[in-house]
Amino acid sequence: MLGSRRHFPALTAEPDLVYLDAASGTPCPEPVIAQLTAELRGPAGNPGRGGHPWARDALRRFEEARAAVAAFLGASAPDEVAFTRGATGAMAFLTDRWGATVLADGGDILYCPGDHLSTVRPWLRLAERMRPQGVRAVAYRRDRLGRIHLDDFARAASDRTRIVVATDVHNLHGTRTDLEALPIPPSATLCLDCSQSAGRLPLRLAESRAEVAVVSGHKMFGPPGTGAVYVRRGQHHRIVVDRAAGRSGPARHVSPLTDAAEEGSLDGAGAAALAGAATFIDGIGLDAVGGHLAGLAARFADGATRIGGVTLLGPPVDAGRPHSGIVAFALDGQAGPDVAFALERRGIYVRAGDHCLDGPRDDAVRASFHLYNDENDVDRLLQGLTAAAERT
Repeated sequence: MLGSRRHFPALTAEPDLVYLDAASGTPCPEPVIAQLTAELRGPAGNPGRGGHPWARDALRRFEEARAAVAAFLGASAPDEVAFTRGATGAMAFLTDRWGATVLADGGDILYCPGDHLSTVRPWLRLAERMRPQGVRAVAYRRDRLGRIHLDDFARAASDRTRIVVATDVHNLHGTRTDLEALPIPPSATLCLDCSQSAGRLPLRLAESRAEVAVVSGHKMFGPPGTGAVYVRRGQHHRIVVDRAAGRSGPARHVSPLTDAAEEGSLDGAGAAALAGAATFIDGIGLDAVGGHLAGLAARFADGATRIGGVTLLGPPVDAGRPHSGIVAFALDGQAGPDVAFALERRGIYVRAGDHCLDGPRDDAVRASFHLYNDENDVDRLLQGLTAAAERT
């Protein structure tokens, strides 16, 4: 299974393509496509919107999907997970329906300006809106390899800190945050962006320091527009539920989280497909996926250091430890988009440009491996980089 493309129609249709942009989006495997298709072909009842068999069955399938995704994320119970429109929608939900309550009496939001814009901007907007209530956004920094600067984090933290916004795996550097090392004040709740770790590394959210978290479906083999928000039960009382919003009455009530996040008609097809993606990954095993990605990342890092002019932008890779499979690099004297275009002409797709960051390096290029990549893909990337380096 690992290193095989056979479950991915988009990849089998282009056998010479080396797809290395999983951090932007992953192709859907056959089991997920089958799950989505089955849901669309089946009874078209609106989940929880009627008492007839189609509606009841649709609601049952929706709640089964929730249970599967909750188990995949390591939540304590299904009612701690709600379906959203991607991680961006999940983070916006948290700022609007949870964060405003936490900060009702003022306080600080700790955030990193070097994180993904969809993680940062909702909290900056909330801080600006609640400035009259004494809310501030206080920044902490990462070092040049993408690791959170612990001394700077400690400087930013105080007894005013109410919310800490952190990224589990950085979308450019591939660095995983050591949550246990963060000096989070007792007064604060941790909000974790798991967009780049879900589907690559075990999360076990119930055992982590994160009490709220967001997940992107299209980065873990789910269809576009799918995602999830996790809120631990102890935080449910802080969620604002819009009683006027369209829901399905007491029969649809699962928790304050689902009441607030799943307003209106439910996306049963998206939920089923995301649950299918979780089942697909579980069938392989996240420990195995993380080990496979570590081997690929280590092979690339070792080869890249032998190419003149290539600088790795992330921390050293330990092939013996699970890895996100995200690696970033720069080629001396060349803009990132030019390097990406040179690789594209050789059938290798990577990411360059703004990387959804505020003021990134113009020379940064990201390659992100996943379970369908193999050593041959790494070697082709290295060959392409060697050719690009020879142009300078």
